Amino acid sequence: MSTAAFDLDVWVAEARQEPFRFSLSGLIFTMPAAGELDKSILTAVNVDNPSARDIESLLKAGLGEQWARFDTIPVPLAALGELFRQWQKHEGAPVGEFSASSDS
Repeated sequence: MSTAAFDLDVWVAEARQEPFRFSLSGLIFTMPAAGELDKSILTAVNVDNPSARDIESLLKAGLGEQWARFDTIPVPLAALGELFRQWQKHEGAPVGEFSASSDS
């Protein structure tokens, strides 16, 4: 009995979502859907209960080369939290809640 191997490359390609776009101080920033960040970010942050530093690390990873420009703009902490929530909402799952999670 031979079964084909699950092709994760195909799944990744098909699961791609539209980038998340937002504006700040008249500039447009673009980030990938949060779920498309590389798995290496998991060693740097607590995704189940993110601290302010974790949120900053995730935003920095999402913005990539845009971070330097974004970081020069003053932004209240509450606004960063809301940006993070909207980014997660774009993904379709609240922070710490993944489609495979279960309450049982």
